[in-house]
Amino acid sequence: MNYTYKPKDYIDQLVLNNELDSMHFSSEDSYEYVISKLEERSKKKRAIGDIANTIIKEYLERYEKDIMALTEEDVILLEEFSELLFPNGKMYTEVKINDFGIFYRLQKILLKHYELKGDKSKTIYTMNRLSLGFMYLVNAHAFIGQESPIHKSCLDLIPLLDSNEIDETAKSKLLILLVRETISSDDHFAQDELKRVFDIIRSHASNEMTLNERFNHFLLCTNILQLFREHCIWAKKHNVKVDIKKYKPFIEETISYMHEMAARIPEVDLRTEVNTCQVTCDYFIGNITLEEMLEKLDEIQNHAYQKNDPIAQARGLCSVNNYYLNILYRFSSLPKDEIIRISRNRIHDILPKLLNISRLVNNVSFNRFIVEFLSAASLTGDFDEFAQIILESTVYADKALFIHTTMVKEMSRAIFDWMIKTNPEAFNGVAGHDKEYIKNHKEEMRELLSDCCMFHDIGKFFMIDIVENSMRKLTDDEFMLIKNHPLHFNDIYQMNDRLDERVSCIRDCALTHHLWHDGTKGYPNIPHTKNRPFVDILAIADSIDAATDFLGRPYNSGKTIDELIMEFKSRAGSQYGKEAIDALLNKEVRDKLEYLITEGRKDIYYHIYAFNKI
Repeated sequence: MNYTYKPKDYIDQLVLNNELDSMHFSSEDSYEYVISKLEERSKKKRAIGDIANTIIKEYLERYEKDIMALTEEDVILLEEFSELLFPNGKMYTEVKINDFGIFYRLQKILLKHYELKGDKSKTIYTMNRLSLGFMYLVNAHAFIGQESPIHKSCLDLIPLLDSNEIDETAKSKLLILLVRETISSDDHFAQDELKRVFDIIRSHASNEMTLNERFNHFLLCTNILQLFREHCIWAKKHNVKVDIKKYKPFIEETISYMHEMAARIPEVDLRTEVNTCQVTCDYFIGNITLEEMLEKLDEIQNHAYQKNDPIAQARGLCSVNNYYLNILYRFSSLPKDEIIRISRNRIHDILPKLLNISRLVNNVSFNRFIVEFLSAASLTGDFDEFAQIILESTVYADKALFIHTTMVKEMSRAIFDWMIKTNPEAFNGVAGHDKEYIKNHKEEMRELLSDCCMFHDIGKFFMIDIVENSMRKLTDDEFMLIKNHPLHFNDIYQMNDRLDERVSCIRDCALTHHLWHDGTKGYPNIPHTKNRPFVDILAIADSIDAATDFLGRPYNSGKTIDELIMEFKSRAGSQYGKEAIDALLNKEVRDKLEYLITEGRKDIYYHIYAFNKI
């Protein structure tokens, strides 16, 4: 096949894109300078995207449609492409430039090719890489681990370990694959399957194991212990009894082997993972008290924060603290007020430290830590305090997301102001209020809508790298992950059993802002609530910002407000609410929106990039 570009050209585009995403300004930079640089960045990103999408079309799409068109020469190029994206033998933390969406698609093509060819060794090698891509693409952006598409077929390959049908390298890769494919769900700890894999892995251990093999044995242990810990927390949350006597021998055996492997990996500091797994599981199987566990977690967190690696620091501040507060909240006999006081003090102690780290690093790992921090912060019990922490975190962790929510807020206000003046009855029932209350509390309702806008996309913290930093079209797998972002509000804000009408309204807007007005399409597939009038406004503002952002979204040139109004009118009553669309036909509202998507947008971008605030 003929190709316009080489695989290395795609990597070069990733590097250029990341450099552009690292653009920083200060309060000393002028308005004209900041905006000109952002406009220049947008043009460069559009050019980068054109090259990237051409490469994707030629190297992936043609073979996804016709696998038989793949020649041996093409396979070599796809393998080279895969190796450039994620070099074999490298730890994830060592990969500075990555694109797991494309890496995952490459492995699917190569796996299908080797399966058709009947090459079992190459099939196992590619399955191993596919599993790696799944872990960093899907499970890194989901709140709970999901079963990969090759999980069951991996277990079927176990007999090959004692056969001559595959080479020794493939056997080693199959062992690694089995480690990565250990999986359970929160409501079920699959001990029998996990023990089977655990025993197989241990039976193939030897003194001659490579560093990577020892690390994968260690990884198996941490996977098992983390799955057990999550199951215990889930069980407590749902009042389900855990049979500790049944699990204790296996958990203690796993802890022991984890320490044995960690001691044989001197090149890597694993203290945070090792000790966190041990002390939390020791508590759940009854070896230590809650107080002893919390004290040990404090020591682990403080040790991690003393490290020079910002990711290691974030792991201690966020992951360890998340377990501390979750277990304290669900298992402590202390009064709830005291638990909330402790939680609040810990969160406010960590926040400034985390914000300092966020200035140094922004990648998939760090995004996950932010999610864990916010999830723990929700246990403080006060939504307004939690919300302020979100805003402070977002403006540093993801400026594009902060700008988007701010734009949606300003446009929603413009629509709301006309509707509340001309048709206040349209909001009857929102946040539990009748039309008389709404008429007399217009400013309160306006502020509630503002909050709904600012927090409607907090689920995107799970996928900052996919949503905002992509230089190309989303893959099908990425889009499926994006469709889950409304539901992640419940994963981040854990106090959903204590919602008042106001916070319920904010939650409803987060959950349903991509659901069509008539409920026939969109996502997720859940019914609308009495708060749909706010959702109708938010959905329109959300669409306008996405279609007109010429500074932050290089993959479109921006539509005019009049073009968008015509599109909205054609979908009135189906995708969008008619009352909210009627507001767009008012000249005052239309002019306000046109200002916001042009000069107003520039003003917001300038203040966020130069001052980190509006």
